[in-house]
Amino acid sequence: MERFGLDFGTTNSSLAWAHHDGSVSLCDLDALAPNARVLRSLLYYSPEKRDFVVGQRAIDAYLREDMQGTLIQSIKTFLADDSFEQTWINDRYYKLEDLIAVIFQHVRQKIHELSGGEAVLVIGRPATNVHRPEREAVAQDRLRKAAQLAGFFDVDYLYEPIAAGLAYETSLDHAETVLIGDFGGGTSDFTVMRLGTGNSGDRREDILASGGVQVAGDSFDSRIMWHKLRKYFGGGTTYRSMEGETLPFPKALLAELGVWHHVPFLRSPKTREQLARIRWSSSAPRAIDALQILVEGNYAFFLFQAIEKAKAELSDAEHATIRFRREAIGIDELVKRVEFNSFIEADRSRIETCMASVLEQSGVAPGEIDSVFLTGGSAQIPIIRQMFIDRFGEAKLKAQDYLTSVATGLGWAALRKA
Repeated sequence: MERFGLDFGTTNSSLAWAHHDGSVSLCDLDALAPNARVLRSLLYYSPEKRDFVVGQRAIDAYLREDMQGTLIQSIKTFLADDSFEQTWINDRYYKLEDLIAVIFQHVRQKIHELSGGEAVLVIGRPATNVHRPEREAVAQDRLRKAAQLAGFFDVDYLYEPIAAGLAYETSLDHAETVLIGDFGGGTSDFTVMRLGTGNSGDRREDILASGGVQVAGDSFDSRIMWHKLRKYFGGGTTYRSMEGETLPFPKALLAELGVWHHVPFLRSPKTREQLARIRWSSSAPRAIDALQILVEGNYAFFLFQAIEKAKAELSDAEHATIRFRREAIGIDELVKRVEFNSFIEADRSRIETCMASVLEQSGVAPGEIDSVFLTGGSAQIPIIRQMFIDRFGEAKLKAQDYLTSVATGLGWAALRKA
């Protein structure tokens, strides 16, 4: 059978093919996407087709059907959350593994198109719960069930930062002790590992420490939403209660705006009635109108795309503008890099604490780290990159393709699978 490595990410997924000649190549997963090798890890339930579609096709169908169906993103963030049991979509309940299996089925179809048969698969998993065995067991069980539901039965799993290290190892002609940082949409994971040792197999003897924290790109998007855009949707406004008391706009409602896929929760009859009452006496009724449009129009996903675009621009520029227009919503909001840095400082500190903890567990001093290999979109954020420069020096920082190096490493792991 053919061998493949799958990086199932919170935001994006990628697939690598381990060929019989000993080479590894990335596969096209989404012909409609701007980068065919990167599949957006989202799915859409289409009421018209009464079925799911994934990736760019999901976004296109969501728009074509006037956003009448259910768009689901970042499902990987719930992997270790045992409080998430099932969700109701259209006319039935779906468990988390059912939803993940939809993406895995798309991957299996692509593998069939490429190789014409079944495959051995190595799937990446986050290192966030490595020291919390109960949560790790929940996440692992769900991944296993999702793979089986999709038709994958010969499957191994590998921590994502270790996979990134294997990708970097292909560039080495000598042994190094490497700190690997993998910054995804949902987690920031670290591993200290000896690379270029000539060892093969599961490499356990080369892995000195691993760990992670559930803070990453999605968290940074939420900070921008909270600090810069909530004012457009009621933040900072007041209204009068039935007793005539002046009250601030409810924080509980604003909190749901921090995560785009929580915004539809505001469509409940109770919340709709609450917003109607607030608007009647609001100090800024147009802001309440904007919130109602955002919620009823299902526009949150596209607002967060605008936020993500500005965040990416801040990696190269000192400022960026969030531009978003839907119906009566009009946003042109300047974000300065120095502001963004302050917004995510607490998150950056948590990431640094996690990194320092993994380094301490490894027993390797900063000066004994030969290289720092960084991957994932958020690894390009200057304040995140600076954190490693300050501790290890810029000369030690290494990178390959930020979005696909984990998949490449999983491909190398699949190649070596016994």
